[in-house]
Amino acid sequence: MAGGKQTPRQKLIGMMYLVLTAMLALNVSTAVLKSFLIVNESIEATNRNFETKVADAYNMFEKALAENREKVQENYDKALEARELTSNLRQFIREARALVVHTATGVPLDEAADLDPHDIGRQDDYDTPSLIFINQGKGSELRQKIEAYEEAMLSLLPEHARTNIHSAFETKGPFYDNSGTELSWEQANFYKAIIVASITILNKLENDAMNLEFDVVNQLLRLVSEGDLTFDNVMARIVPKSTFVAIGETFEAEIFLVAFDSKTRVTANVNGQHLVSRDGIVNYTASTPREGLFTVSGHISLPGGDNYPFKTEYIVAAPSATVSADAMNVFYIGVDNPISTAVSGVDPSNVEASISGAGGTLTRVSGSNSRYIARVTSTGNATVTLSVRTGGQVKSAGSFTYRVKRVPNPVATVPGLDEHTTIVDRDVLANSGGLHAQMRDFDFDLPVRVTSFTMSTTVSGELVQQRATGNRFTEQMVTLIRNARRSQRIFFEDIVVQMPTGPETIRPIVYTIR
Repeated sequence: MAGGKQTPRQKLIGMMYLVLTAMLALNVSTAVLKSFLIVNESIEATNRNFETKVADAYNMFEKALAENREKVQENYDKALEARELTSNLRQFIREARALVVHTATGVPLDEAADLDPHDIGRQDDYDTPSLIFINQGKGSELRQKIEAYEEAMLSLLPEHARTNIHSAFETKGPFYDNSGTELSWEQANFYKAIIVASITILNKLENDAMNLEFDVVNQLLRLVSEGDLTFDNVMARIVPKSTFVAIGETFEAEIFLVAFDSKTRVTANVNGQHLVSRDGIVNYTASTPREGLFTVSGHISLPGGDNYPFKTEYIVAAPSATVSADAMNVFYIGVDNPISTAVSGVDPSNVEASISGAGGTLTRVSGSNSRYIARVTSTGNATVTLSVRTGGQVKSAGSFTYRVKRVPNPVATVPGLDEHTTIVDRDVLANSGGLHAQMRDFDFDLPVRVTSFTMSTTVSGELVQQRATGNRFTEQMVTLIRNARRSQRIFFEDIVVQMPTGPETIRPIVYTIR
């Protein structure tokens, strides 16, 4: 019988059929074989009942088709093909049965098809089945049609669904007679078989065809909903559009119900790692050995073979603490003001910086994602704004305001003398060579130089002035210094230094000769 659940009546018919074939092999008397007309009657009754059962299966298919034609149509068309294949095979079997009865009794073919086996005069006739099925080749033709039918029916199903189908047809053998000689399928079933036995065998083959049809049609119907999900658990989930939100921006999230089957064993491939669900949920963990943006992607697989892909990203950032001196947020005009940017929890490569106010510009330091050079051109305030690229969008991460100041003027000094020195030896001053300019208490290392200055002093009650270009004393200046008397004052004025923003005149210095 065909695979799947069988009724007690089907099981009984199968057992009786096995006994029948065994008795045929023993060549028992025709009187005993006539008792197997009962078997034939049972098979015919089963066939009639099975026709109703198969019709019910098609009715279920038609209801499913009416509810969702797009989803069901393809498998319904295959079910109709199964019905046609089965009908063709059953028709051939009926024609063969009618031919046997017609040949044995002389009854017209159209009447022979419906003749009750009890009304056959020569029920012990074993020549006619041998003549038709062996000598005339009808048995070989029947076997070939059965094998083609099996192959065509199974081809209607995908490969993974065919394992659920077990055909009752057995045409491959091997088959043997009482002496152990191997027989063909047609010889094993019809050679020297009396006519009522042959009719029973043919009805049994019809039964096998209907069983296979029923199983294939029901499998096709099950395949329609094979990929459908069933649920026994529901959870609420919230998925933020971004886990980074700056002050003043809007937090957005999708809140929805998640339905799942806690009893279904689903699997997942996550970044190449194979995971199995527990209570319907797949748990994934990953170490975070370094900072940066990381991707989690893969797919969830259902038992039916359907895959559902997914992808998300997360950022790993080092713990950070920041202390800033608010009053020291200063940019200086004309110099390179280095700044470093960072947004907690965001990969530096996704952070962008811009500046506004004070004629400011920002230039990213080569090879760095977080370091910039800020330059400003006028006093006032400059604002640096940080933005984050996330989810295909650019969002503000915050703004920082800097006061813009001019670079303080340097202090003029004489090499070897402290800037606070006011009384000097004339030889020390004369031998110093000139003036230097130094930045005092300023964190930037600026190259500044004296480009000109004026030296003045009083000689015999008259004011004498000398102008120098550059920072070196002229010969006249050295002579005046060496000839200076005790308590005579030497003035250095109009000291011009070259600053990053241009020339600046700085504070004069005065020395008294010791």
